[in-house]
Amino acid sequence: MPSHPKNSLGLLGLTIFTIVSLVIGAYYRLPARGERPMHTDEAILAMKFADFQSSGHFQYDPKDFHGPGLHYITNVWSKLAGWGDSLTWTEAQLRTVTVMCGLLLLLSTLLLRDALGRLGTGYAMLIMAVSPMMVYYSRYFIMEVPLVLFITLTLAALWRWSQGGSRWWLLLAGFSLGMQHATKETFVINVIAGVVGLVVAKVLIGDFAPRQSGFSIGPTRGRSTKPWLWVSVVAVLTSVTIYSGFFKDWQAVKDSALTYLNYLERSGGSGHEKPWHYYLTLLSWRKDGLVWSEAMIVGLALIGMAHAFLGNHMKNAPRQAFLVFLTVYTLVLFAIYSFLAYKTPWSILSGQHALILLAGVGAAAISQAMTGKFARVVFRVALGFGLYHLIAQTSLAIHLYAADSRNPYVYSHTSSNLLRLLPQVRELQQTAPDGAFDVLVVHRDAGWPLPWYWRDIQSVRYTATLPETIDARVIVAELDMQPALEAKFAGKTYHMQGPFGLRPGVMLNLWVEQTLWERHTLRKQQEATKQ
Repeated sequence: MPSHPKNSLGLLGLTIFTIVSLVIGAYYRLPARGERPMHTDEAILAMKFADFQSSGHFQYDPKDFHGPGLHYITNVWSKLAGWGDSLTWTEAQLRTVTVMCGLLLLLSTLLLRDALGRLGTGYAMLIMAVSPMMVYYSRYFIMEVPLVLFITLTLAALWRWSQGGSRWWLLLAGFSLGMQHATKETFVINVIAGVVGLVVAKVLIGDFAPRQSGFSIGPTRGRSTKPWLWVSVVAVLTSVTIYSGFFKDWQAVKDSALTYLNYLERSGGSGHEKPWHYYLTLLSWRKDGLVWSEAMIVGLALIGMAHAFLGNHMKNAPRQAFLVFLTVYTLVLFAIYSFLAYKTPWSILSGQHALILLAGVGAAAISQAMTGKFARVVFRVALGFGLYHLIAQTSLAIHLYAADSRNPYVYSHTSSNLLRLLPQVRELQQTAPDGAFDVLVVHRDAGWPLPWYWRDIQSVRYTATLPETIDARVIVAELDMQPALEAKFAGKTYHMQGPFGLRPGVMLNLWVEQTLWERHTLRKQQEATKQ
């Protein structure tokens, strides 16, 4: 390994940074994971995992969904944690999987300590621990955080190998690359950005390998002379194994390649069109009642980028090559995602993570440039205020505004108002005579996430259009369907309640057959009298 750049942080200091970052990261990621209602994507993934666990087979849908990587990770964790039947699962249990991935992502920064510098690594972990975007999506049961973890492990393993590590690092890189594909197909954008970054770094700086007397050191004894072959073979084997369910479903392997035809169509927007500057404003400045900003991370990252090209790297060419690579990789990521019309806030998470790594480098560069005691105090105070600002936003994002559209990380989210509907239907289920309870949900998108919340009620039917006849005792339907729905009651009397928010701009009403409603009202009165 090349020598560490001169800095004020030793191994003890890095250890303290790591412990503090991990404790703070856990503090904001672990508590109250089940308070926020399930997003549609979370609910669908939870139900798909339940099917996967019960059947042992993952049904891959190349048109609308992603690979089975998250489900295999969840399967491992569920066995270790001793989860019971899927009917007993909670939102908190599912989100623990991505929380653990988020904490592992934080720890994986240590693998890059020789590239970022110990001080840069410490700052990067501390920033990552409190970044509102990182914290918020670590508490989301979707595949973005696991994807970023595998991306980071791939880059870190290749870096460790380039600095004299054994071929085990190549095996880790290949496995992580294969898991990227198995987790989410958009990993190809990161691969493209990585290849561009590698080419630019090699042209401008040279090889990543440690050097002596101006020449690259040749492969040491026992090291592979064909590293990309090792990585590629392991990556393909890993991806094929996961998609095929351990070599049982070869159609899924084929579909995992053909799915990119669907992605070409979806890249045009598919209802998620945003302007090119969406991600830049998402990270730097968003105002909707409150001001949301991770501009400190962006600013420090820009300084880290400048340091990559202009900083004094003490003749440590491999480290500079990596920082130049990371800079170009980050810029290309943002360029590609900004060019694509299809945009969701979590899609840029890998770019945000790369910015955080560069922000750590930038913060370390400023710290090392401060020669006077007063200047160092000013810098630390300013950094402390910046971290406090991130912490304040994180607290708001995960608690008070966890499902509020004024939070920029909340996107097409289930309204907290829906939680009013759920207990009412449960009470009606308890009131109805045995075998005389059924629910009809009429919604253009099948009412998600209701199938997750009512997964134990066997008599719930979901339809996107109104049926010819209405015979259900409980009906949940979109507000604008009321005239057409009530025209099909055919003399039956229903008690209507609502509206209940499903998502921003989407409201539901509840209709209860009159006899069931009267029975429910009488029961409530009797319970009140007993109290």
